[in-house]
Amino acid sequence: MAKKRIKKRTVRLMRPADAEPGVFAIAEGRKLSFYYFRELASDIGGRGFRVLRLGTTAVYSVRLASVADTTCECMGFLRIGRCKHVLALQALIKEGLLNARMTN
Repeated sequence: MAKKRIKKRTVRLMRPADAEPGVFAIAEGRKLSFYYFRELASDIGGRGFRVLRLGTTAVYSVRLASVADTTCECMGFLRIGRCKHVLALQALIKEGLLNARMTN
């Protein structure tokens, strides 16, 4: 049985969040997708984001908290419990590119 090749996925901040809205890009192989994002206040803890894929009507609410409390409304997350939106935002935070928290 042949192994499935996993495409390398990278994220790049195109416009910082303080530009309102921010923009990041996710590259998977030759496919490149752009997303608007805005940080939202979260009444239940963690950091909340609204993510909109450019060129579509797909809008996702993402909440980053502990591993058990991280969520996204996309089908990938709903099916398998992880997705590129969560991974992209976590990577940008880890790199220090989204460290400013929104207060409103």
